[in-house]
Amino acid sequence: MIDTRVVYLEPGKLTLETITLPVLKPNQVLIKTEQASVCGSERYFYQGINVRPEDEAKGGSEFQLGDHSKSDRAHAYPMGPLGHEGGGEIVEMGAGVDEYLGGGKVRVGDRVGSLIYPTYSDYWVCDIAHVQPIPAGVSFEVGCLYEPLGCAAWAAIHTGVKLGDVVAVNGVGFAGNILLQGAIKSGASKVIAIDVVPAKLEIARQLGADIVINAREVDPVAAVNEITSGEGVDVAVEAIGGTGIGIKQAVGMVRHNGIVALYGDNYAPVDSFCFHRFHEDGLEIRNLNAVHYTRLRSVENMREAYRAVERGVFNLDIIFENSVRYRLDQIVDVFAAENAEVEEQASLKTLIIP
Repeated sequence: MIDTRVVYLEPGKLTLETITLPVLKPNQVLIKTEQASVCGSERYFYQGINVRPEDEAKGGSEFQLGDHSKSDRAHAYPMGPLGHEGGGEIVEMGAGVDEYLGGGKVRVGDRVGSLIYPTYSDYWVCDIAHVQPIPAGVSFEVGCLYEPLGCAAWAAIHTGVKLGDVVAVNGVGFAGNILLQGAIKSGASKVIAIDVVPAKLEIARQLGADIVINAREVDPVAAVNEITSGEGVDVAVEAIGGTGIGIKQAVGMVRHNGIVALYGDNYAPVDSFCFHRFHEDGLEIRNLNAVHYTRLRSVENMREAYRAVERGVFNLDIIFENSVRYRLDQIVDVFAAENAEVEEQASLKTLIIP
């Protein structure tokens, strides 16, 4: 029996607890955590920005966040054990474990990336279907970003950007800067980066953004429409999530017959939002999520994304240079500090080390 620390979340509060892990079932593996990282969704949940009961996904969630002995809501508080970004090493296998979903022999000592909770831990237990082997050509540090990097890289492949397109990326945090790199590599003639954090805009500039717009200083929709002489951009990417502000910005700045590429998960209802342009301008809407499909399709999507990662398509050095690292026992204070100054949160990724 192994004890491990785990994290639970409520609005404005994180709790670090110690639990005893269950005995492995035949199809499960025990993983020693190497590195986890904070997802933007968790910051929104910490701020109390969450999904209303009537807006819960009809497909439900295999990986429930809440204590569902008390509620049938997928996003019920308290959430946890928390942490869905991370990776580690398989240290024990159940008797029935043989292959990864999607193929590949499983062995003790394998380095894996997680597709499930809870990675804010010292160890975690899960079904073998919920982890994937880190490709041989990818470092352990990069592989521990399996879920966020795979999602962002897959999205970058599928934005629909073509040679010569003008692209606006709303939100250039971790995912937004991966999407920005994808737009440049896909042949965009001009890429516009939009954010409220100057440090993130500077990173976008270093990565090749032609124009950066601070949405706290100017109206980003008006600025983009002025840059494009009123035509709008060919592809408007939404990588903000949370409250829907990124969706409103993207729709406001995309051209007739343009693409609105949706990456962020928006939890709160979008206030004063009009769908007229969707109809009258014949907009193409792309859902850029990689993992909310069937289990097998999700795995195939992530493997497609990691082929691009393994081949060096993305500058990840700049991501790690602009990320901060904390120990797991600091996580309560980390969440409090980061959420106290959300619009000053310059780190692209907050990494949590056991």
